[in-house]
Amino acid sequence: MRLGLLSTVALMGVVMSVSAHAAESSVKSGVYSAAQAERGLSVILGECARCHGNTLLGGENDTPPLVGAPFQSKWSGLTLGELFEKMYTTMPSDSPGRLSKSDYADALAYILATNKYPAGDKDLAANADALKQIKIEP
Repeated sequence: MRLGLLSTVALMGVVMSVSAHAAESSVKSGVYSAAQAERGLSVILGECARCHGNTLLGGENDTPPLVGAPFQSKWSGLTLGELFEKMYTTMPSDSPGRLSKSDYADALAYILATNKYPAGDKDLAANADALKQIKIEP
């Protein structure tokens, strides 16, 4: 009886571990839609390009790039939720949080597209907690 209980507990642990791992996804698995990235271009050009440049390669005053190896290196291993929170709480620098959460999600989708991550069928959620399930990979 005790061996059966231990086996059941061990099996439940394995199932929970696999389920938790399956809940995580990656930016490489098509987590935004092409339509969302297209909407994000408007946000980028209207707000983000002032500091990060039209090509998102960074701007004056050491504004960090949002594209390429420096961006991917900085954010690799973190989640889209962490990046979304950074964007929402610090951007635009003259008025953080001024945009709608949907605008931030759309801009994030455009940043992913610019970094050559594949599009999928659904829009990114405009919610940091949901985005914390998506890992950023180089």
